Amino acid sequence: MARDRRSAGGAASRNGDVSKTTRRQPKSFGWSWPLTGMVALAVVGLLWACAYLLLMMQPSCQDQLEAAERRIVLLTQQLEAKPQVPPLPALPALPALPEPIAAAKIQQPLSLATQSLPRAAALRGTPQDGLVAPGAPSSGSGKKCLPKSTSSEDGGYADDFRGWYDVQSCGRCYDYCRWVGDSGPGGDPAQRMESDKSWWSCRLAGSSDARSSRGLFASWPFQKCAGEGAESQRPSGGAASALIVAPASAAGPPITEDMLKDAAARDAIAVVMIVCKRPQYLRRSMESLLKAQRDPMRFPVIISQDDYDPAMTQMVEATFVQQGVAFHMHHPHDLGAQAVAKQFGGSKSALGYVRIAQHFGFAMKRMFDEFGFQQVLFIEEDMEIAPDFFSYFGTMLPLLREDKDLFCVSAWNDNGYSSLVTDPKAAFRTDFFPGLGWMLTKSMWDEIRDRWAVAYWDEFMRRPDVRKSRHCIRPEVSRSYTFGAEGVSSGQFFNTHLSKIQLNSVAVDWGSQDLHYLASAPAFDEHLRSQLRIARRVQLNEVDAIAGSEALRIEYEDKTGYKAVAAKFSLMPDEKEGIRRMAYKGVIPFTWKGRRIFLHTAQWPGGLG
Repeated sequence: MARDRRSAGGAASRNGDVSKTTRRQPKSFGWSWPLTGMVALAVVGLLWACAYLLLMMQPSCQDQLEAAERRIVLLTQQLEAKPQVPPLPALPALPALPEPIAAAKIQQPLSLATQSLPRAAALRGTPQDGLVAPGAPSSGSGKKCLPKSTSSEDGGYADDFRGWYDVQSCGRCYDYCRWVGDSGPGGDPAQRMESDKSWWSCRLAGSSDARSSRGLFASWPFQKCAGEGAESQRPSGGAASALIVAPASAAGPPITEDMLKDAAARDAIAVVMIVCKRPQYLRRSMESLLKAQRDPMRFPVIISQDDYDPAMTQMVEATFVQQGVAFHMHHPHDLGAQAVAKQFGGSKSALGYVRIAQHFGFAMKRMFDEFGFQQVLFIEEDMEIAPDFFSYFGTMLPLLREDKDLFCVSAWNDNGYSSLVTDPKAAFRTDFFPGLGWMLTKSMWDEIRDRWAVAYWDEFMRRPDVRKSRHCIRPEVSRSYTFGAEGVSSGQFFNTHLSKIQLNSVAVDWGSQDLHYLASAPAFDEHLRSQLRIARRVQLNEVDAIAGSEALRIEYEDKTGYKAVAAKFSLMPDEKEGIRRMAYKGVIPFTWKGRRIFLHTAQWPGGLG
């Protein structure tokens, strides 16, 4: 009967007529169905509202998953890092995951952290969200391997090291690596990865490239495998990766244009590193720069890159920009450079010199005209500097500014062989523009801005209409050294001359030196005259026969006699715009077998007898 009553009641309800029988149902049936549905909907709505508020109070599940993965990456790096690599800063505590998510997360392999990062970050060490991806997990870790390169070009030089490696660190070997280039194999890549014109290169898994770029790897911890796809061994020494460069010490947040403008307003000296596509050179140069004593606020570093070489760009951004060490800017190639190069023969080297001149002009426009610096110091990617490099330039700046007879300060001595220099505290004026680590002021740039060199910029700086009988300051012992055997000049003079220049190793406090003799042209003239008067006059063929350490002077005839003198002392025999290298009014001072030698002409200073 009850069943019939419920059915009747249901039918009556659907017809809109509620009978007495329905109203007299037993209490065991509870509320009516419409009221029950309304209450249920209200409860469900309340639960959804609570869940929404809870989610608004903490990161999303996906965010928490990614945060946990990054945490795992960090902990793995700290455990596997080499002793000399500084520990990464601790991350803030992660919020607790909801219980179901936490339970699911525990079931995932630890290698998920590296699998979730982009291939380029995991392989090459490019920072990802402020972290550097760790290297190889142990075999069987679960990390998915990328397939071997689709390229089969350039098998490289046959030696004991050519073969398959696990550079991607997945537990299997799908990266084919070998020596490539023009100088034959270079031996064990764990010892070196460049050999003259050859370098260690890989057909990286997951790519279509036949070669990895020169300078990509800074170390090689990987072990050669038995063959393609073979199980890999853990990298030697416990190393976890082959990152391009160990990051420089963090110096703060990335340098911005506004920060540079603020530095210019504080009268800082902009240090512009001119670079192109030799990342292995820049690494060495920047290591030298960062070792030298430097106030980053007074000497901000700007890396100015010619064009957009990928390997150079990657290395600069990952190693120096994101560490707050240097500001990075690009000089796009001028499409009209080839036409300009035709004016100089149209060769590849002529085009290179055109682009270098354009690059220097671009850098000066940005530093002086856009950022507002009053002085700029130029160095290049193939140069090392002395420990007192910045002390030297900082001290010489007031002299450069105040003396109208000066137009530059240089770190270089073209006659700076170890056999020709002794005094690290000595500095001279010269009529010759040395370059190779040099500083000029905005007033000089204002003179030449509208007629800047179209090619061979250093020769432009030596022109009489540019120099206007002004001088440069240069040291006796060079504060810069160029190791650029490769480049646009094809190593011109490198083996015979440039490689023999001695780089100063003594940290001189230039601010404490008495430099009154350099402060003006008349002061230096008198200083040099007094030294020449004291020096003993001798003939070239008498130098080696004279005992003692007294200073000697040798008079030479510039047009007919200088080559013989230069050959005797291993001086560079050429001249530029009628001026001998490092000469001041024809006087060339240097050291020979422990004594000071002065070469001079009859024209100046005169009256010596």
